[in-house]
This record gives sequence, structure tokens and C-alpha cells, in this order.
Amino acid sequence: MKKAMLRARVFKGALLSVLVLILFSACHKLGDYYPGNGHPKKDLGNLRQFNLVANNSTYGANRVEPNLLNAWGISFSASGTPWISAAGSGRSFVYDREGVQVLAPVNIPSPAGPTGGTPTGTVANSVTTDFHLSNGQAARFLFVNLDGVISGWNPAAGGNALLIKNNVGQAVYVGLALATHNGQNFLYAANALKGSIDVFDRTFAAVTSMTFTDPNLPAGYVPFNIRLLGDKLFVMYTKVGADGRAVKEVGNGIVNVFSTAGVHLKRFTTAGKLNAPWGVALASSSFFSGEGAQPAILVGNFGDGKINAYTLEGKFINQLKVNNKIVAIDGLWEISFPPATSTIDPNRLYFAAGPNDEQDGLFGYLLK
Repeated sequence: MKKAMLRARVFKGALLSVLVLILFSACHKLGDYYPGNGHPKKDLGNLRQFNLVANNSTYGANRVEPNLLNAWGISFSASGTPWISAAGSGRSFVYDREGVQVLAPVNIPSPAGPTGGTPTGTVANSVTTDFHLSNGQAARFLFVNLDGVISGWNPAAGGNALLIKNNVGQAVYVGLALATHNGQNFLYAANALKGSIDVFDRTFAAVTSMTFTDPNLPAGYVPFNIRLLGDKLFVMYTKVGADGRAVKEVGNGIVNVFSTAGVHLKRFTTAGKLNAPWGVALASSSFFSGEGAQPAILVGNFGDGKINAYTLEGKFINQLKVNNKIVAIDGLWEISFPPATSTIDPNRLYFAAGPNDEQDGLFGYLLK
């Protein structure tokens, strides 16, 4: 069953059985940016792709790590150290900005024990009073799994993240966000099995009052990821087929915007160039070149590996290009800029992917 999950059958068993930073790094509110009616006019075609780490030499990466399998979510420490979830090997890999290992991989627990999990979304936590683990200390990093497990890590945990929740059979977690509402911190987990956003408070108690309901969501769509951009939560949705797999086709996808209280604010975009969207990031105007460049929302497609750029109001601009060709990163999952608290070039768009039908793994970045 785990193997099926790892081959993009992220909902298969579940769907067929039921018929399925600090990461506040984008701390500015979306409204703080000049919205206007314009957009980055040029140039979306002068990016370069740098492959830092892959599981084999096929991808021309600077470093080969055989166990970086199905690289999925990325979270950053405040200083900019990326933690990459590898769903195919049950680990979180810790690198510096150039992909050099800085800490031994951390094992992610499964329902059966302290290793063998299937991590997808991940977030960093900087608040020492919240999200305490069984060892009595606050989690520095938090993870969710396809197998329904939620876990956390702090230095006292050593080489294994610690189990927080075992929701096997009740959840297929494919994305995670951390945000604040009324001065309190909450975790938001995209649950593809139930088609819901599961919310947990600072003690990991379930919160049922935040519903994340889109009254116009078409049948067959489930949450595929959730991410905090500014002070809003963006939720990406995908259709799933009868086999439980995310449908890979152009036009499959919805992006909604919610408040941190789970109130639906607006439909950001529907269909168009979306293709099983998962990643999302807020690009500053400096990410683009050309006169009149403005901030944009980037949405990454798992289905075809392309990255769509939109105005802050949701108007499609174009797809990102490398050497004037539309970039297509096979098995694309995360796209993320480093936190503002780091010294990393803020225009590096880091990515994680599970190419070759999620049998391989790739970590790198795009930069103009």
C-alpha cells in the first residue's frame, strides 16, 4: 500500500475504500504590495535551473544522495537551512543553500514505528511555547505523511522525528501550513482522504470550527496542498480519478483563498493552465526583470511540472521559462523562496520533485 502511495497514488487505497516560517517568512500582507492592474511584463524566459541534489546522476545535480526519493515538501529554518521531505525513503534531508548536507537525515515515523513514514508537507516553528513534543520541548519542524501520521522534530529528538498523531485510516495528508488566528498558532493539514483541511491548535488538539468550505467546489476535487502566503491561506485542489490518482491533465485544478479562520474569501483561479497544482509561492517584483515588473503568485503543477504566474488578483500572466523554453520539472512538488530572515538570495525559487513517476528525487532552484 505504501508503494502505491509513493507512485502518485496518494489517495488510492483510501479513495477506493470509501469512494477518497519561523515559517512566517512571507510576513507581508498581500495587500501591502501594489496590486494595480499590471503584472511582470518581462521577462519570464531568462531563468536558469540549478539542480543541487538528486538520487542519481541522471539529473546532472551537484550531489548524489541515493535516498533522496520523491522529494516533496520544503521548510526552512530562520537562517535559511532547507529541510526536504523524501516520501520515498521516509526521511527529511537537511542541506545548506547549495545542497551540502549539514545534518544527518531525520527519520520520519510511520503508523508501525519510528521509521518508514511517507512525509509530504512540512513547516518550521519558531515559537517555543507552542507545539510541544513528547520530550517536553517545542517542535522546530513539523511533518505530515501520506499514511496519516503527524510528527515533529527538535534537537533533543536526535535522529528520529517524534510521533504526534497517528491518523492512519482517517487521513491521507498531502500538505501542511502553520498560521496565526486571533493571536494563536494553528496547524492546517490537507487531508485528501476526507477532502478536508484538518486543523490543530498549539497543543495538537483538533479544531472543528474552521471548516474551509468552498460551496461551489465541483465534485471529485480534493485539497492537494495548503500554504500561507502573507496573511492568507491558499488551498490547491485536484481531481482524482477512479483509481485514486491525481488526474494529470491541463485544466485540472482550482486554487482558493481562505482566511486563517477557515473562511472562504475567493476563488483565485480555476482550470486554465493548471494541471494538478501543488506548489505555491509569492514572488516579489525583483524576481522578474523588465520595466513595470510587479509581484506575482506562482503556482506549480505536479501534473506537468510547469509553473504558472498570476497577478495578485488571479489573472494569468504566463508560465516560467528557462532559456526561453517553458520549464517543466518532472514530478514537481514544492516551490519556495527562502525566508526573509536568511542571507540567501531572495530570488532563488527552490523546488523539490519526484521525477520518474516519483521513483527519483530532485532538489534545486531557479534563478534569473
